[in-house]
Amino acid sequence: MTAATRRSPGRPTLTERRREDTRGEVSRTAARLFTERGYDATTVEDIAAASGMALRTFYRYFRAKEDTITRLFGTGIGDWVHRLADADPGLGLLDALRTSYAEAVRHSRAGEVDDAQLRALMRIVDGHPALRAVWLNVYRDSEDQLRPAIAARVGRDPDDLAVRLAAGTANTAVRIAMERWAAGDGPGSAEEAVAQALAEVAGGGLLGEGENGA
Repeated sequence: MTAATRRSPGRPTLTERRREDTRGEVSRTAARLFTERGYDATTVEDIAAASGMALRTFYRYFRAKEDTITRLFGTGIGDWVHRLADADPGLGLLDALRTSYAEAVRHSRAGEVDDAQLRALMRIVDGHPALRAVWLNVYRDSEDQLRPAIAARVGRDPDDLAVRLAAGTANTAVRIAMERWAAGDGPGSAEEAVAQALAEVAGGGLLGEGENGA
């Protein structure tokens, strides 16, 4: 039996783990340079040099400068999906989404970026279409990942309208909460902002107030 055969299904190889570790290191370096120098003033050559790699090596991991932040923005999404699948079956869907997201953020963002750096980085995104596209693509992908997890939890097909709406609503609530939090200067954390948004969704928000908004 070969090593590949013995490896558990879905478990990354040592090479894959090393590659992901390298991507993470370069992503953190790029985020630091973007927030310290500005996005436009930071070149791919700067990121490669600060990461201790040759320029051609950089392009083995990333297609372009803006791609370096994909991992940072996507950190926790996969973990969120896994934790949602494992959440207490007794929890309602929104409670399960809320608790699994909080756990994923605390676990996955450890050692990546703190709230201050994340807020600064997200403010840079608004002024750069390429970065904005990365940000929106991360959330588009997260919605696709959420659908099967939600479907399995509620016993419906992933393409069911209610499942698609639930995934889209939760995903959009998280994205808007993060954007609103980043644009402000309040003392609350990103995690608290997301919890508030999901609670608003759970309460029905304006859509739950009736046609007259009363």
